[in-house]
Amino acid sequence: MLVIIWGIATSGHDTQDKLQAKLGKWKVFVQWYVVTGFLLLLFSLRTLFDVVKFEYFVDHFLDPAIYGKNLDPNITHIGLADDEMNGLPPSYAALTIPEYLRWISLMGPFAGLATFFVVGFQVVRYLYRHRDQTEGHQESHLRGVVLGMPIVFVAMALRATIRQWAIMTGSCWTRAIAEQFKDASLEARQSKWTLLKALEMATYEQDLQVASAFQFFAVACFAQVCSLALSHILSNNNEDSDGERKERNIILQLLVLGLHAFVVLGMLKTIVNIVLAMISSNPDNEAFLEPIQDKILHTLDPVFLFATVLSVINMNLLGRIKKVEEVLPNANRKFNATRALLVIGQGQLTFLRSLITAGATSPVLHAINNFKFQGEQPFKDFHWNFGIHQARLLHSSLLCFECLLVAIVNCIVWAEPQKKEDLQEALLS
Repeated sequence: MLVIIWGIATSGHDTQDKLQAKLGKWKVFVQWYVVTGFLLLLFSLRTLFDVVKFEYFVDHFLDPAIYGKNLDPNITHIGLADDEMNGLPPSYAALTIPEYLRWISLMGPFAGLATFFVVGFQVVRYLYRHRDQTEGHQESHLRGVVLGMPIVFVAMALRATIRQWAIMTGSCWTRAIAEQFKDASLEARQSKWTLLKALEMATYEQDLQVASAFQFFAVACFAQVCSLALSHILSNNNEDSDGERKERNIILQLLVLGLHAFVVLGMLKTIVNIVLAMISSNPDNEAFLEPIQDKILHTLDPVFLFATVLSVINMNLLGRIKKVEEVLPNANRKFNATRALLVIGQGQLTFLRSLITAGATSPVLHAINNFKFQGEQPFKDFHWNFGIHQARLLHSSLLCFECLLVAIVNCIVWAEPQKKEDLQEALLS
């Protein structure tokens, strides 16, 4: 939030001129996108250090035989619930990490690191090509937001992944806690374990909500660029009466009203989810929160996903307007990957929840079991084991790969044609 405020405060031409006068060529290092990228890189490197140290080395790449000792009540006195017992393959329990999910989650940090390299290359390339230009252009500001979105998501997704690992491997039940509760009753140990899980899941949710908030900020920046572009339509119609210009202004505002409403509702939804996650960190609040969260999951989330799709269509239509094309050439091509990540960020976990079979009947599995072909049900006995913990881990892990794809697409579509002499100069330098 502080970096966003800094970016807004320094985006004007006058501020950029003052920075240029004081810092000269070093001005680039105080630009909001450079500061953001540097802080996110440090944040992600700290996360990668944890992953390499614990998941790769201590747990031998999440070897069930190694981390399974954490989940053995006879060794660590962990207070597992009934559905979490015997959670090691090949048997299934709530904390089981299937083999496919194990390797997807382990490869996620590599995809995250690759995303930083791709985005870093784009930033360096842009800074080199525009080293003699003045900062502060709206298109440049929007470029920084769009190119930076994947690394924000990666940083938060990696943090969310290690939170889910902490639950599924039992690593949040530390040796100190095990020693403290070795003589405690089963009820006391289960209560402590429930509290630890609630804390980890609350932080998981907050990490991803921060990433979602940055998405809404990107949509707001796009809407702002469109508003400035469409305002030129008014300035080119000086012969219209005041009433006609007023009506035209209302119509132009309606064009971006949908995006502004989506941003406001999205930010409110993010704040509500963060607050609910904070409250859910105390298991005693479960009875109070359960009906609210159930309402959000089954009613508000699908509705907001639909609103997201409508906003993506709105952005696509705005990108076709000639005035927007003049301000932001090839707007739709440049925003396709961002729109895809917007839909994925809002809809992927909702879809994965529909695959959950633990404690409920998956609507997707139900449809497959009842599928009829020539009067028969060929998939009647088809079944899979999938729970909320598997869904959360798969969601945060897939986000790392999806962000890498978005970064690669952005690297291609946001590339500017380079003259042959510029390329030769870059190679010689």
